[in-house]
Amino acid sequence: MKTMITAFTAAVTTVAAAMVFTPAAADQFPVIIKGDKYYDSPISLYQGRWYVERHNATRVCIRHRESRHQYRAVSSTGKYRGAYQFSPELTVGAGWMIQKELRATGTPKKEAIRIGRLLRAHPMNQWAPYYQTMAFWLVWRKGAGKHHWPTGPGCPGYYR
Repeated sequence: MKTMITAFTAAVTTVAAAMVFTPAAADQFPVIIKGDKYYDSPISLYQGRWYVERHNATRVCIRHRESRHQYRAVSSTGKYRGAYQFSPELTVGAGWMIQKELRATGTPKKEAIRIGRLLRAHPMNQWAPYYQTMAFWLVWRKGAGKHHWPTGPGCPGYYR
């Protein structure tokens, strides 16, 4: 009996954890945020299939250089926004990439479209930190998209 209860508790805990970390699970992550958002933890909020652990220190370094970890950051020219300083064009592209990735990883079509539209309709600095981080990893593309961050050279692992 004790083994059954332990197995059941483990299963419920696993399902609950998956729901908390899956954006499709009833909007656990807000899509758009209000107010200042500062998050300097080295732990990536997104750890899906495009996350690369050995590049995570590079991501944190780029985020620090681009915005000092401020998810609401706006460049001095007003063009680049968010923790990773995306241009308006890259922001729209990232919104499409996120929508496609959500569909590919099991998010219902209507929900993926809703999230994609919301993201594309707002500048990057209004996106929730989870989606900004997800956008970084999708654009980073396991290192192939590193040219989007000229501040990257000098960060650990940038040339890997």
